[in-house]
Amino acid sequence: MSLDPRDLRIGAAYESARAVARADAIELRRRRRVDLGHLMSVVFESRETLAAAAEEALRSERIDDTERVGEEAGRFGLLLPPAGGLAATLFLEVSDAAEMASALTELEGVAESVQLEIDGSPVLATVFPFSPAAGDAPPVAYLRFELTASQREAWIEGARVLLRVAHPGYSASTELSDEQRAAIAADLLPAAAAERA
Repeated sequence: MSLDPRDLRIGAAYESARAVARADAIELRRRRRVDLGHLMSVVFESRETLAAAAEEALRSERIDDTERVGEEAGRFGLLLPPAGGLAATLFLEVSDAAEMASALTELEGVAESVQLEIDGSPVLATVFPFSPAAGDAPPVAYLRFELTASQREAWIEGARVLLRVAHPGYSASTELSDEQRAAIAADLLPAAAAERA
């Protein structure tokens, strides 16, 4: 899976649509963001969230060369959810740089302790290596969740979904709201439909 660079707006095309595009992207990410206690948040990524991020990156770097646009599309495309699974970005909610360094040391390995629980069935996150571009504010980690067919069906049908982290330095659990579950379920529908066919 990849992002098609032809679908990304650049230059004047993006500038003319930017106000609406940013408002749409902020709302989309709001529905897909899950606070995990007071110190962490997780944003479940989709083709739309990643395309919006790529367009902003292209704008901020003033990239309009076709080859470099293709490189950025390829870079963000690496973060797309796997077929039938989910991809997410884990953030530490710390604004002070000194506190961030301390928190990262204290919470080393925290990404590996993140998991989903779908109707009581656990799904451990796997950490996906990815290097942000220079100047990007790096998240703690990029995560992938590989779901079974029964977990996908349960999610789509409205099962209870929890997001948890259990690390010696930090522990939290959040139940996804109906709005969050529905927004993220859209990522699972193609695989579920294929399995039913």
